[in-house]
Amino acid sequence: MIAKNESRFYLRTVLILLCTFMVTGVALGAGPMEQSLASGGKVLLHFTSTPLMTMTETPFAIDLTSPSGNIEEDAVITLGLDMPAMPMPPNHPQVVFRDGHYQGTAVFTMAGAWQVEMMIRHADGVVEQVVFDIDKVLMK
Repeated sequence: MIAKNESRFYLRTVLILLCTFMVTGVALGAGPMEQSLASGGKVLLHFTSTPLMTMTETPFAIDLTSPSGNIEEDAVITLGLDMPAMPMPPNHPQVVFRDGHYQGTAVFTMAGAWQVEMMIRHADGVVEQVVFDIDKVLMK
């Protein structure tokens, strides 16, 4: 009888740990992040892989819309990936407009909290900057 109770205990423990891991994994992933721009438009940043992991090529998409809600295709977007807690070498993934989105691939070199600094030069020459906070990138 003790062996049966131990089996139930271990099974319950494993199930709880698996559920915790699944919930935490989703929570640590960087889902779509949106910010309003001073110009009245919006920018949406979405990483296609969750959770975010170190030393892994992570595709991303950026949707940039004008105040009227139209997609802006002629902007130039530059990104800087940085860890606020420590000095990091430059990390500037290339961003190109393709298939209706600005796209690129990011590589996070260390585990921890990150920031994505986005500089947007609109077709009319107006430049705007937004910063997205990423709570956690996990060690691969």
